[in-house]
Amino acid sequence: MAQLADRLEEALRRRGYSTRKAARAITDAGVQTTHVYIHQLSKGQRTNPTLEQLTALAVLLQVPLGWLVGDDIPSPFSSDDSVPAFPDIEEKPIRVVGQLGVGQRAVLGGRLRLLREARGLSPAEAGDMVDVDERVVTSVENGVAETETPLDDVEALLTLYGVTARFQREAVLSIARGEREPGWWDTPAIPLWVSATFGLEQRAELIRTYQLQFVPPLLQTAEYAAAAVRVSQNPPPDRAMVAGAVETTMLRQDALAREGGPKLWAVVDETALMRCIAGPQMQTEQLNHLIRMSKEPHITLQVTRLTSSYLPRSSPFTMFRFPDADPVVSAHQFNNDFMLDGTDVDGYHEAFARLTVAACMPEETVDVLTEIRNRFSWPE
Repeated sequence: MAQLADRLEEALRRRGYSTRKAARAITDAGVQTTHVYIHQLSKGQRTNPTLEQLTALAVLLQVPLGWLVGDDIPSPFSSDDSVPAFPDIEEKPIRVVGQLGVGQRAVLGGRLRLLREARGLSPAEAGDMVDVDERVVTSVENGVAETETPLDDVEALLTLYGVTARFQREAVLSIARGEREPGWWDTPAIPLWVSATFGLEQRAELIRTYQLQFVPPLLQTAEYAAAAVRVSQNPPPDRAMVAGAVETTMLRQDALAREGGPKLWAVVDETALMRCIAGPQMQTEQLNHLIRMSKEPHITLQVTRLTSSYLPRSSPFTMFRFPDADPVVSAHQFNNDFMLDGTDVDGYHEAFARLTVAACMPEETVDVLTEIRNRFSWPE
């Protein structure tokens, strides 16, 4: 593979191709790749090219495939080798981030810096691995107003940092393109996978959620929210982390209170309501809060009883419906939210529909919550 790297780098140089231009040519020819991948291949940082990719590179660079992969055959180059295999390939215009506002630059830079640091890379190392000048990396991270940053470079950095999920990438790129102002959920300290979910939550017109272990965050009291963080984290969180998580939960709930905010339809398993994570008094207060919230016109709350006739084989999930986009499902996992759209959401829609039939009717919810609250003899 060392010979492959050396020969690929030589071929790119001799044929006058940047890794970015080569990637675009190969992609246009029907072979999927990225300039980050080709750059890393030419530096010996990747060792797993497919035969299809190698063949496409050999055709593009007008070299024998055997020579490219290291066979002991004569070099294909002579002094007059300067014409690309595809001479009429037109370079696409460079897309630039442009002059973003102060808030946009700060959020974009902070997010990219934290992602880079999480990978243990210096700005120079990150730039080298994606064929980007170190100054581009640092200027974006520092929010330099005068710098027009190629959007392709931001995309390449996201790929390098492991941000490949579409909705997570879009949460960053929509700011980089200047399409929206950042919200509180874009704060770089909030993990990107969490931020992407919160962004969908803020845009939705209808939120449907199924929760097994805990009361839905949009219906939690502050005390219950703190307890939920404490019991679900390993190692146990410090006070600052708990306080930050509670503040975030309360901010999320502001969406329900605002005019024109989303409607919420929640189905909660009875075991979550019986699990006393916050102490008897706080649990009672949480149940009283649910009783109050279930009477709000924009909130529908149902409970799946212990004798429910249906339980889906799934983790907790939330479905978002938007006025101007296709529905999205967020499947809540241990340390990530998996976003699904298109036909992938159909199974979740069917599961939620069955849950609403198997659960108590909405008009019975207050009685069910009161029964659960009164089932226990809370000590003073």
